[in-house]
Amino acid sequence: MQRRGGYKTKQKSQILEYFMTHPDEHLTAAELTQAMAEDGTPIGAATVYRALERLEAEGMVRRYTLDERGGACWQYSGGQSEKHACHSHFHLKCTECGALLHVDCEYLQGIGTHILAHHGFTVDHSRTVLYGLCSSCGGEQTE
Repeated sequence: MQRRGGYKTKQKSQILEYFMTHPDEHLTAAELTQAMAEDGTPIGAATVYRALERLEAEGMVRRYTLDERGGACWQYSGGQSEKHACHSHFHLKCTECGALLHVDCEYLQGIGTHILAHHGFTVDHSRTVLYGLCSSCGGEQTE
């Protein structure tokens, strides 16, 4: 039986609770499975994937594609609360260490505005990821 907001399962609630207590982390399904086991609440990988799909559909977590092979990580989005909303900024993905950075930058926002005004295309900032190297992995930091 499906209720409003999706299925209510113990495992899904445990996974959501983990994300809520680690709101700034980006976790792969494997990392989440391991973290849950380390916390004393082991959950099978298939169950983790099903719960992540449901939480994503409900807007509680956001999925980020990590590479061209389809790898992904998820982050708590708080049901699209303002604190964790990713619809208004770009993301930077380090191709060396895998870090995913959220970037609130007026210049990048201007790019989205330009694309809309001059090309009639609305950029989905929640899915916009620029790839390169972070400063820790050798990327040059400029102002």
